[in-house]
Amino acid sequence: MDIQYFRTFKIILATGSYSAAATELNYTQSTITAQMKRLASVIGEPPFLFRGKTLRLSPAGKRLVPLADAILASYQQVTDLATPHQLSGSLRLSVPESLMLYGLNPILQSFAAHNPLVNLTINNATCVQNRKLLLSDQADVAIMLWPLFKPDPQLSVIDLGEQRCSLVAARDAPTTLEAILAQPQAHFVINEKQCGYRQAFEQYRHQQYSETHMQTMEVWSLAAIKQTVSAGLGFSFLPDFVIQDELANGLLKRLTPNIPTKLHIQLLFRKNWHPATVEQMVQTIKSQLPTAIPATDID
Repeated sequence: MDIQYFRTFKIILATGSYSAAATELNYTQSTITAQMKRLASVIGEPPFLFRGKTLRLSPAGKRLVPLADAILASYQQVTDLATPHQLSGSLRLSVPESLMLYGLNPILQSFAAHNPLVNLTINNATCVQNRKLLLSDQADVAIMLWPLFKPDPQLSVIDLGEQRCSLVAARDAPTTLEAILAQPQAHFVINEKQCGYRQAFEQYRHQQYSETHMQTMEVWSLAAIKQTVSAGLGFSFLPDFVIQDELANGLLKRLTPNIPTKLHIQLLFRKNWHPATVEQMVQTIKSQLPTAIPATDID
């Protein structure tokens, strides 16, 4: 059977439709349909079923997913034999903005320099989206700043350490969260709702200050969040590795209290997808990121 049938199967799974897969692969839709019919004749039933306009995996299709991952990974390893000392192929990395800007850049530059034949694609998304992209085969490796995951049958998870987050405000702002929330216009300056440290703060605030009024100002850039806060337009709650420079030069100051988050940097990849490119990226990040962003000693 042509290896491309398994690639097409995974692309349909990732894009959600035959037509989108045809566009992605530059095929006609009839070619996609013919490949899935051939696959159906091998596994005993169609890999996908339609419920209304929604495409879903059939029971056999669900069983095929890890097998297709293993077949494609093995095929990649075979093709890698042609260049045993030089990795090639594609690699899709999905990371949050905070880790991309404040730790990963030099690591990825080094990886690209040592592996020039690898086509590296980097996607910046929220931690929740990064995990979804990984599970839907739209990413090969993902990094998250999130509470520790429980064991997962599909994903391997490497814990790279807990990170502290701090309340911060402009240098002339009140020194406590309570005093800031007592102001008539208390603005919490933060990014999207799916952000782990935003969720940690909002949970704490709901438990401790549920009666106080607070407005949320959503700013989707960490640099803009810090500039907005340093200008005195609100306060924020950010990972310490993001605000080191601003704390050192006095543009921002920490507020009390310390809020526990239990957020860990975690490296994720699929258990059944281990081409050499993925293994090399995992080892590179695992060995270098803890030096770039050391784990925080939290009592």
